[in-house]
Amino acid sequence: MKFEEEAKNLVPKKFHKWIHVFEKKQSKRMLTKKMWNYAIETKKEFMPRKGKMYSLLREERRDM
Repeated sequence: MKFEEEAKNLVPKKFHKWIHVFEKKQSKRMLTKKMWNYAIETKKEFMPRKGKMYSLLREERRDM
């Protein structure tokens, strides 16, 4: 339980109920496949464009 005690010191109290999710045993567990897991198929000639996803406000850019 050393991990849990250490985590509780680092994590805000309102998130303590989810600390168990980050234990080593839980992190080794694989998610089960679901029918909605799918790949996005693209055309062979598709080339991703480089560019901004969205504009930032002046205040948001300043904080970067």
